[in-house]
Amino acid sequence: MTRQELSEAIKTFQTPEELTGYLLGLPESELKTLHLSPLKKHTIKYGFDITTGEIGKLLKETIELDKKRPHFERIGNAAITPISWIAKGILESGALSMIFGDSGTFKSFIAIALSACIATGHKFYGHPVKKGAVFYIAAEGGAGIIRRFRAWSQEYAINIKNAPLYRYTGAVNLCEAAETLINALEDVIEGETETPILAVLDTWSRGLGGDDSDTSAATEGLHKLDTIRSQFPGLAIVIVHHTGHREKSRARGAYLLHAAVDSEFRIEKQTNGNIIFTNTKSKESELLPPMIFKARGVKLLADDGRFLLNDNKEIETSAILEAIDFVPSVTDVTGLGKNQKRILEVLNNKGKQGMTIEELLKNIRKCSAIKKDAFDKAVLSLEEHGLIHHEEGFIHLDKPKEKERF
Repeated sequence: MTRQELSEAIKTFQTPEELTGYLLGLPESELKTLHLSPLKKHTIKYGFDITTGEIGKLLKETIELDKKRPHFERIGNAAITPISWIAKGILESGALSMIFGDSGTFKSFIAIALSACIATGHKFYGHPVKKGAVFYIAAEGGAGIIRRFRAWSQEYAINIKNAPLYRYTGAVNLCEAAETLINALEDVIEGETETPILAVLDTWSRGLGGDDSDTSAATEGLHKLDTIRSQFPGLAIVIVHHTGHREKSRARGAYLLHAAVDSEFRIEKQTNGNIIFTNTKSKESELLPPMIFKARGVKLLADDGRFLLNDNKEIETSAILEAIDFVPSVTDVTGLGKNQKRILEVLNNKGKQGMTIEELLKNIRKCSAIKKDAFDKAVLSLEEHGLIHHEEGFIHLDKPKEKERF
């Protein structure tokens, strides 16, 4: 029944009894889907309320359903709430995020450390986390994922045996068989006492079940992830993905993936072995300064406490990532323009002392005829990426305080 039809049907009713009698004659299915605005407008005119008395009892379920329907509200009257962080500054509750990097950049190791920290309640490289159940969907490299989690557990002496940390054992195809994954999530969440906090899809290309450069396939995959998030409110999803074949500064495939995520992180491996973790997008908060890691091998232990040996009696190994102080290297930082690299080089030569903005511009102009507006844009861009910062009138290379390991 449309609003106009309902308004026409009730226009002669002037008492609660008359209106109640009419509503009692409607099918239950139609009663639940009634538009309440004509009823509210009509009853205000005749001085009674649809939320009280017999009519209130009759419409109770309809009123509750109406509150849950999408609607417009005055922004000035809407409640404001702080960001609910799963990993402070990195991952929000219920968000869709992406970690992308080239092959061999240890992107899965970052996702594993994040998952293990959240499942056990330990800080993620100094960032406090909200403890909860984590579901790791390894669409490729399943056996290696187990070894990597074991290496993390060994290195930080944190037992994950009884942690609410799960891996998916089946193949993933979001485009054609997402229901299988959703059913498995329902089963495990139903039997888990911890709140479902995080699901990781590693990787997007293998889990999508279609060409990741095909916009229609990417749209379908994102729709299925949105279905999962709506079914499990508060569950954040992190996608692990590859860089473009030619363009290494963005994720591979359809650009709508970048547009859809709430936050995004790029991982690059420098020539000196350093692994740079850069926050390239954050919808609701400031971009984080880059984090830098070194990979370190870990000798794996079997369940009996002895070293895990392969068929050749050699000790099996995996790796973990250690956070180290960030000191940008002009030759290794990628994706920067010539003006940005000159600024970093001058500041790097200056050392810890830093420079005033005027002094920095003067030094840059010794080797370049840079214009002031171009200089200002380069400085602003470096600040936004966390490579430099202002402090008491001086510009310095960014060197964050030493972070806790966990």
